[in-house]
Parts: sequence; structure tokens; C-alpha cells
Amino acid sequence: MVYAAVLATVALFASSTLARPSYLPRDSSFLQLNGEEAIALNAQFKTLTATSSCTDGTSACVNGEFAQCVSGNFVLTSCGSGLTCAALPLVNSAGTSITCATQQDVDERIAASGATSASDSSSSAVASASSAVASASSTKAATCTVTVPAAKATASSATASAASSTASAVSTSTNTSDAQSSLTLLSSLVNTGFQQVGTEEFSPEAGEIASATSANNFINFCATVNLPLTNGTQVQGGSCNAAPMGVIASTNNMPSAKFVHPPNLGTVPANTTFSVVLAVERLQTGHFVNPDTNFFAAPQTVNATTGDILGHSHVVIERLAALNQTTPTNPGTFAFFKGLNDVAVNGTLTAEVTNGLPSGVYRMASINAAANHQPVLVAVAQHGTLDDMLHRRMNGLGA
Repeated sequence: MVYAAVLATVALFASSTLARPSYLPRDSSFLQLNGEEAIALNAQFKTLTATSSCTDGTSACVNGEFAQCVSGNFVLTSCGSGLTCAALPLVNSAGTSITCATQQDVDERIAASGATSASDSSSSAVASASSAVASASSTKAATCTVTVPAAKATASSATASAASSTASAVSTSTNTSDAQSSLTLLSSLVNTGFQQVGTEEFSPEAGEIASATSANNFINFCATVNLPLTNGTQVQGGSCNAAPMGVIASTNNMPSAKFVHPPNLGTVPANTTFSVVLAVERLQTGHFVNPDTNFFAAPQTVNATTGDILGHSHVVIERLAALNQTTPTNPGTFAFFKGLNDVAVNGTLTAEVTNGLPSGVYRMASINAAANHQPVLVAVAQHGTLDDMLHRRMNGLGA
């Protein structure tokens, strides 16, 4: 049995804690048909097994798990505790999506569409579309498909094309002993979530845009832009970097920093050497590479025992026109910059500002970074600042 689907409609959710959607689409004329198609798809998913033949780059649900076809075989990914893989009716446009959700959510979404069974027309449409895709792929008769929402047709076609052109770059080998020298992507590392544009389900937030999508982890993304490769160097005119982000620190290992000296809004003598002392936590300092040859050239890594990011910090001081300045500063212009590359002593890093700075008002900030100088990456979007900033005067400037 061959299953054919359009990749860009996949919506793989990581947990069941998402807010329950409103089942009130702006135009409900398509909703019941969406539900009937979802019922038909779910019935066909039940006939699939892990050993069913499939068309490369397609997706399905097999035994409640999300399944992607790689080199003619399904690669299964568990939805997680309490979740199951299923086809759901879209609520804001015609079509369906493959989603990990609770069984209750699946039942409610389909029930809200008004569908109680797969109509003859929806079953025929599913089978017809499957047959057409299978024919185009020169495969055996296909039995399943996912309808592409009209608003996402362009993105879906582009993703499907990318999947077809990159299938040969994905390896199904489970032997990782030579993975770092291989020029193919291990099938176990394919991120199926990268195939969703993010706006298929529910009602997107105001201003939310569709994400770029990829069936091969964006491994050839830099071929799509007219820029030189970063290639370990600091290209001032801009570049494209091909290194993956790497290990993302957990919420328990998010770095934090606070200046100990000079104090915020304090006064330091002008043109006089002074020390900057920065307290840091949950950053394993003393790890930095050559910034001229290995800039952004390797993924972020963490301590295997503690989970803290292996990295270092920096201090940068910028001059302001006044303490109440509201215009943005120019990041290319600063009064002092220093990499804090040493291992922290008693939790603090220190830099000497030799000969001090001229009289004036300044802003001082830390920049926590991984070993290859990229900004530290953590597990969640909502968090307190990972760096510190303060303002101060050099003696001689009034308030």
C-alpha cells in the first residue's frame, strides 16, 4: 500500500497543552467536507503498518505515530504521552492536516465540522487525489492523500518539490560512527516539524507570518540566497551560515549575568583605569574559539553532566548623549569592547578598562555567547534577559 501526501500540511504538535481552538471558522461552507475527508483519511491510516510501502517525502499516521516516508520506508516518530497522530479538518480553509493531538481533541474537531462519516464524494476525492499523486511519482496505486489548503498551495508545492529533489540526500542508515563525515542527512534527524508553515491550524495571532519550510532540515538553504558562506569568518558585508544551531540549553540551564562593578548609575573617574566585574550563572565559561577562523562554525554544545552551555561572555560600553537618551545607538560604534574568555573565578569575570574613558554618560552591557561566538540559545522563547545592562557616568558630566 502506498501513501501519498503533501508535506506542507503537516502540523506536528509537541504537547497537549495548546489552548483549545474556537470551532467557528469565518466561512463554514467547507467545514463538513473537511471533516468527511478527515474521517476517510483516518480510516485509511488504520490500514497502514510500519512496513507498508510508501512514496518518498510523504507523511501519514501509522499505529498512532507520525510517519514520514524516507527511501520507501516509513520512519515513525512518537507523538508523546497522551497524544495520537490523526488527520483533522482545517477550521479556516478547505482541507485537512496531519496532527498530533489528544483523542478527545480529534473527536471534538471532527464532530464540530458536522461530519459523522466519510461521504462517497470525500472518499472518492481522497482516492482520486492519491491516484494522481502516485501516477506522477511513477509508483503503485496510492490509497491516501491530504488535501492542500488553497492559501497554502504555493508553499506546499515548493515543499513537495524540495522533498523530491532532496530525497537522495537523506540516509536511512542508523550507523552514526561516521555521521560527522557523511554528506547525507540521517533519516533519524529529519525534523518533520520544519514542514509546517505554522498558520494551518486555529486562528494565527495578528501579524503572524508563515514560516519557511523544509523537508531536509534546510541543509542546502544557503544555495537559495546570493551571499558568500560564513565559513568561519566574520564577513562584514553579510553571509550565510550552514552550521546547525546545536544543543539547546534547558530552562534549568538558561544563563544569567549581573554586573557587580561599577554599580548602576554610579560615577567612575574619567580617564582612569577601572575594573568591570560580571557575575555569571549557568554558563560554563572559558570556552572560546578563534574568532577569525571558526566564527559561528560549529553548533552550540553543553556540559554533558550539568547541561550548562560551554561558552564565554563579553562586555561592551557605548557612549550616550544623555542618561535619558531614547534614540537607538549604532552597534558599529562603541567606546570599549572586551571578550571575557577566562574561566570565572568565584562566579565572576573581570575586565580592565585601561586608562578609563572620557567624561560622559555610558551604557554597559554583557553579551553571553557559546564557544563559537553565537548568542546563547535556550529552550523557550519567553524568558528573562540572559544578559545585564547598566548606565553610569564618567566624572565630569552633570546629571
